[in-house]
Amino acid sequence: MKQICLTMFLLFAVNFNAQGQNIELRDRFEIIDVMNSYALALDTKDYSLLRSIFSTDVEVMIIFDAHSPDGGEVKITGIDDWIEYVEKALDGTRASQHLLGNPMINISGKKATVRTDLQATEYYKDTKKAKTTVWGFYQTNMVKDKNWKITKHVLTSIGSE
Repeated sequence: MKQICLTMFLLFAVNFNAQGQNIELRDRFEIIDVMNSYALALDTKDYSLLRSIFSTDVEVMIIFDAHSPDGGEVKITGIDDWIEYVEKALDGTRASQHLLGNPMINISGKKATVRTDLQATEYYKDTKKAKTTVWGFYQTNMVKDKNWKITKHVLTSIGSE
């Protein structure tokens, strides 16, 4: 009887742990999907999709590298101001491609942080400046209600040409 109880306890513990791991794996995939949706929204200029992955009170910071023609830092608060900024920034482009990689995800309950590497190339409508490529990384905070939403998003540029 003692052996049966021990076996039942171990099976319960293993099953409980596996369920917890499955939940975390699902969250990781959902977080990666949010970041991929972000890149897709920028590249397709899908501002509805872009709006859907950010919280209404999002904080965004863009830190340009010292050699960037854009220079300095940009701070934006709120989804409406963020969407307006992105629309203006992409207005002069005919196409862009945001490549994301190496997501490092830390989940703590209903909160997550993710660091994602970035290479983004923008092709301009103005033929005098054909394109710009930026390398850097995103540091992104998310919270989960029904879905994961970005609450804070920081782009740090490490170089551009």
